[in-house]
Amino acid sequence: MLYTFTSYESVYDLYVAILKTAIVAAVMLSLLVSMDRLYKVGKYMQVAARAHLTGRKPEHSFQCNSLPDPQQYSLVYPRVAVQLPMFNERAVCQAIIDSACELSWPKNRFKVQVLDDSTDRTTRDLVDDKVVEWRERGVNIEVMRRTNRAGYKAGALKEGLERLAEYDYVAIFDADFKPDADFLLLTVPYLIDNPEVGYVQTRWIFANPDESYLTKAQEISLNFHCKCEQYVQFATGGFFNFNGTAGIWRRKTIVTVGGWKSRTTVEDMDLSLRTFVNGWKAIYLTETTCINELPASFFAYRKQQHRWTCGPVQLWRKAAVDIWNSSLPLFSKLDLIFCYFGIRKFATHWVSLGFFCTIVPLSVFTPEVSIPLWALVHLPVVVTVTTAIFTPKGWLHCILYVLFENAMGIVKLGAVIAGMLDLKHAQEWVVTTKLGSSDKRPGTQMPTVPVRTCRFYAAEMVFSFFVLASASYGIFSVNKWSFSIFLTLQGLVFFAFGLNLVDCGGLLGGRLGSNVPAKQAKAKLEPAIQNQVGTPTIGRTYTL
Repeated sequence: MLYTFTSYESVYDLYVAILKTAIVAAVMLSLLVSMDRLYKVGKYMQVAARAHLTGRKPEHSFQCNSLPDPQQYSLVYPRVAVQLPMFNERAVCQAIIDSACELSWPKNRFKVQVLDDSTDRTTRDLVDDKVVEWRERGVNIEVMRRTNRAGYKAGALKEGLERLAEYDYVAIFDADFKPDADFLLLTVPYLIDNPEVGYVQTRWIFANPDESYLTKAQEISLNFHCKCEQYVQFATGGFFNFNGTAGIWRRKTIVTVGGWKSRTTVEDMDLSLRTFVNGWKAIYLTETTCINELPASFFAYRKQQHRWTCGPVQLWRKAAVDIWNSSLPLFSKLDLIFCYFGIRKFATHWVSLGFFCTIVPLSVFTPEVSIPLWALVHLPVVVTVTTAIFTPKGWLHCILYVLFENAMGIVKLGAVIAGMLDLKHAQEWVVTTKLGSSDKRPGTQMPTVPVRTCRFYAAEMVFSFFVLASASYGIFSVNKWSFSIFLTLQGLVFFAFGLNLVDCGGLLGGRLGSNVPAKQAKAKLEPAIQNQVGTPTIGRTYTL
């Protein structure tokens, strides 16, 4: 339909017509996103039921023979390297080095490579001390530092891989991850016995989901991704991405598909997509887990979500032609381009902010339009509950989860637009600040709550006033209580985001378990944030 001023009696009539069309489009988009998610839940139930009845899980389709006694047959073991990329992560840098060096594998077939791009002298000294300690204990370990951060994590992994030509497999862990000692014993056999497999990904679990409502909302979202989405994609033979950490690669695969590339902020998804397109298989082990830490800082969480949202859109734009021209079956091409990227990585974020936080409030001010109750209430409730069931007692927090997800729509939709238009800040890379909650070594357990940082977010405050104004109008002027209750809650969450009250120490930042004074974490949080943002570069580059 073409709108012209001559077709309507007033500008208001034109506005009403446009809003009606936008409602139809938004409802259809919301239905598409919801059906895709519910389909995934349905497939999960089908796969889980089949595994329960037959005793055969998806990973049982691949061979996995136990390795012999490493003391007697160490030379039978393949050479395995562990890469640890990090940048100014002083709270967790030593713990991950300890965990990597404690992995069960013959020492004469094993190497740990610390890829330390840190510019903070304290972090570098902590890393050096730990490397020297483990080297004296007989572990083959080195730290590699670069003169610049070209390519960020992808650049460090690429340069590190060039020094690992004699190694068959490469495991990767971010600094806040803590693998169990048997990680390699549980994953490497899949690569040994299945030469068509390029990588093995394990499932994330979380050390601090009860640290605040913010971390609880993250746990619900990530549990659905790890327990349902990734698992179903693997079980049905579809594409699932390497999550950037807690996995192990066949070195030959990385080299064959073109190596690490820094053309997007999701180098892990880029590499795994090229792996899939080139015919390699991958394995997802849902019962082999790796603990890690959720960001408790709202500032850090925003930066992480910007990177995670912008990157897939960048990759979609840059890789769509390659996917279409590949030798994949037509169904796989369509599934990748339209379902995986188009719906899950693009359309979802337009629904959260565009529909529920923009069109719904506008409809309250416009009595000439209406939104179907099933689209506004029934379907979203079903989707929210089925998302929350993958987290123990997640239903208790599912309302807050969906309100938080909607409020994060400002960051995510902005990232989508930046990725589509390839704006300058689309390549922004800020390491997610972690405080060491996943460090379970004796003597290091200090349950701390980080101090709320003083920040103000204008866009969230604008949306807060807009949504609360529509809620007030709905209550006092048009008696739309069903809309207004939701809008009131959503407006208050926007307000909390705008004033950073969701940070630990804020109004919605208290622990869900025992209360711990925020001052215990002050010494850890403030240097960590400072180091991630503005520490000057140290002119020291070498391999220890």
